[in-house]
Amino acid sequence: MTTEAIEAEIAQISLEIKRQKDVLRKLESSKSLLQRQLNASRDPIARLPVELSSDIFLQCLPSNRGRREYHQARAHLAPLLLLNICHHWTNIALSTPALWASIGIVFPRGRGFKDLLETWLRRAGSYHLRISIGGVFDSLVARPILHHSAQLERLVISVDEANIDDEDELFDLLGDVQLQMELPGLQALEIFGQGGAEPECFWISFHRLLRLSPNLTELTMQNISFMGNINEEEPDTLVLPHLRHLTHLKNFDDIDWISAPRLETLHMETESLFSSSLISFLRCSSPPLWKLQLFGDSSSWFDSFEDSMALIPTLTHLELACLNSALVEELFNFLWQNPHHVPDLQTLDLDEVMICESTSPTTVLTALADVLSLRRTRLKRVRFVIYPSGMPLPDDLTIFRELLADGMDIHIGLYHGPNILSSSES
Repeated sequence: MTTEAIEAEIAQISLEIKRQKDVLRKLESSKSLLQRQLNASRDPIARLPVELSSDIFLQCLPSNRGRREYHQARAHLAPLLLLNICHHWTNIALSTPALWASIGIVFPRGRGFKDLLETWLRRAGSYHLRISIGGVFDSLVARPILHHSAQLERLVISVDEANIDDEDELFDLLGDVQLQMELPGLQALEIFGQGGAEPECFWISFHRLLRLSPNLTELTMQNISFMGNINEEEPDTLVLPHLRHLTHLKNFDDIDWISAPRLETLHMETESLFSSSLISFLRCSSPPLWKLQLFGDSSSWFDSFEDSMALIPTLTHLELACLNSALVEELFNFLWQNPHHVPDLQTLDLDEVMICESTSPTTVLTALADVLSLRRTRLKRVRFVIYPSGMPLPDDLTIFRELLADGMDIHIGLYHGPNILSSSES
């Protein structure tokens, strides 16, 4: 065979190979299409209405035992994981804005994260956004949040010492917001020190953030302190007209810098709280407060307790923790001698009552029995826990068992111990 003939045959074979490859590709494409159709016919999700499939996908989001979760942008977790199953699931995930309405951002992140964040928030459509920010803050990477600030419903900022420098890096993003727009949709704001730290932030930045949030209903400040004088930098009382729930823990000696005329629940640590501040706050706000939780063994706020109770006649739930027994006995005597104060009190919760030398469990429980007998028509639930757990309790608990038999929910016991009313014979 000549050289020319060999070359011609090779060319012919090459053409045949190409033709066969084209046939093979077409067959593979047809098979793939048929396989997708078969999978779709067998896929239970594919047979469901899109609305129901979306609800199922929402249940696939990571949970944190009931706590509101801020979903991390990770490929092995929903919602990103749902994009990698099949085209049908991808279409469902991308057409379900609620899947993308929450995100947790832990800095540092690469510059490419800015594009991912923008895409994530865009997929949320017009949904209200819940965003958590932590780590070493990077305002440039987080810039897309500004573009969606009108949708921001809940903002959580976790702070450690790495967040703060001389330029107040924590509030760079919020500083940009101050110059550009308000946060009309923000209903919940939480700022807390992470890992037990109590970092400092500039007061003026925080105060301005509150001013930009006229519709705030929940405010939590925990394990954090502020630099700067409150009254000098922002002398006017800040009115939060829609605030209903305020948690104010650690390093706050006053709260009279705000007025909350619709406040319903107040949770505070009292160790550094000025008594005059609580009185001023209640007088200025005149809130319809129904739940008051105070934590900490301090007599400073208790000096004005009677005046405080007179200012919140709507109170139905009173919870005190880590008080010494002398103050608790004073409280019981006050409630017994002044039945016109907090007349609608239904729940009285006293946790970790520390017995001091000037009192005994017997005297304190006797005072409690007087209060319960007087207010038995209103009080529905009482919890009284003594600390430490080795403290002896009196044997005669007849009055408490009678109230228990009448329908009052009463728990009396030692720290981490059972209810002695239910563990003893009547």
